[in-house]
Amino acid sequence: MPAVQSVVLRRTVPLLLALLPACTDRFEEINTDPTRTSTPTSDQLFARALKYGSLYDNDFQVGEHLHANMWVQYFANSTPHFNTDRYESNDQWATTFWTTFYTGYGMDVQEVIGRVQADPAQVNRLSMARIWRAFLFQRITDYWGDVPYTAAFQGAATEIQPAYDSQQSIYTSLLQELQQAAAAFDDTQPLTFGAADLLYSNAGAANPVATPALAHQRWQRFANSLRLRMAMRLSEASPLLASLQARAALADGVMQSSQESAVMNNTGGSIRINQNPLSVVLGFNDSRISATLVDYLTRYHDPRLPVLVGPVSATNPARIGLANGLSATQLALPEYNPARYSSAGPRYLTPTNDQHLLTYAEVCFLRAEACLRGWDTSGSAEQWYYQGVREALALVDITDAAVVGAYLQDPAVRFTPGRALEQIITQKWLSLFGNNGFEAYAEYRRTGFPVLRSAANPGETGGAVPLRLRYPTVEQRLNSAAYQRAVSRQGPDLMTTPVWWDK
Repeated sequence: MPAVQSVVLRRTVPLLLALLPACTDRFEEINTDPTRTSTPTSDQLFARALKYGSLYDNDFQVGEHLHANMWVQYFANSTPHFNTDRYESNDQWATTFWTTFYTGYGMDVQEVIGRVQADPAQVNRLSMARIWRAFLFQRITDYWGDVPYTAAFQGAATEIQPAYDSQQSIYTSLLQELQQAAAAFDDTQPLTFGAADLLYSNAGAANPVATPALAHQRWQRFANSLRLRMAMRLSEASPLLASLQARAALADGVMQSSQESAVMNNTGGSIRINQNPLSVVLGFNDSRISATLVDYLTRYHDPRLPVLVGPVSATNPARIGLANGLSATQLALPEYNPARYSSAGPRYLTPTNDQHLLTYAEVCFLRAEACLRGWDTSGSAEQWYYQGVREALALVDITDAAVVGAYLQDPAVRFTPGRALEQIITQKWLSLFGNNGFEAYAEYRRTGFPVLRSAANPGETGGAVPLRLRYPTVEQRLNSAAYQRAVSRQGPDLMTTPVWWDK
């Protein structure tokens, strides 16, 4: 059977989520059941799409940590046989992340859409599923560029060799999907996902809502905030579309407070799906905090330094980062012994640490940039920038007025019109640490900020930060015609070929 069928075939899934109140509290009970079902409920599929789409630790490691987190220099590889940090492609890791999306949580949410879309009484469920699908697809297209989109998830009888859509058409479609899904919510329709809505309605959510109407509003503002994120991504590739979509998203209503942030709650315990994936991956002990991150935090006199970065050891309180891109030979030298460098701070080693998928802090930084471009007139770039920094500090529980005030007045942090974009994106980069390396990596490619250190080894890119992932080699063999058309349109299947919005 061609492996490309994995992009489109329906499959049986583990019965993970027998959804009752406090759904996430029952993961251990459910996961210990070895049975599998070919007929999971829509609630179960949606909850699984949310939880696994927020990334299980294996998908997080091969998808986000060993690519985006290294390439934006949050972390540095400390293991000689791991190669992505020195800008070399790893087909096995890329294939795992690609396949897990197209056969796993991406398929789950598409199955939900297929089940509910014909029933007007389920319009609110449909809107939530469409919004989550857009969130997932943006992440995939930002990594690879052109990917199967329209022809994905159609089923073996319909399409086993799906065409790749251009990234331009994917973005246009996703923006339309988000706009339509947000507008379609109907408070008169009673059907909701209830406890299966792990982001907003579940009892374990960061800020659980009390009524379906409030859940709808949270999802609407999540959708509009995601539209704003996508619109700003197009600022150079399609400024007219970016302007129109940014203005429309703001008019329709983006997040207004941290209570509306999209946060995946992690309850910890012995079952790894309930644990923060970064905490699990850091437990593998194959990476250290990047020297670049430590340098920024130190130069900025940033109060987050002891939060984001742990001491070298119990007997060495220093916080020391490891250089990115070291070769296998270098990593075998005593001077690069991982024991001499810092890991992340304690909160990021904690299995119960929540995952912030799209926060009000990020929205503030997006609005600051939108003000710079004249697309947001509800304040100034300076006001939104400072609000973004305050919200970002609050994400790690730094709220003392004196500490926050002193930080905002630091010369490196104080808003300076001549370098406002660099400041906005750099502070966004700091705010995304530990939660969203994908977004930090995309924003670095779009803006060139923050300024990163040169890699110690040239890899496949001549030492430049990779611009995309290479397609899984199985696509070349089993979906060759579609693959070749995508490469002909987008450019060589190399890490140095920019995606559409990066041109």
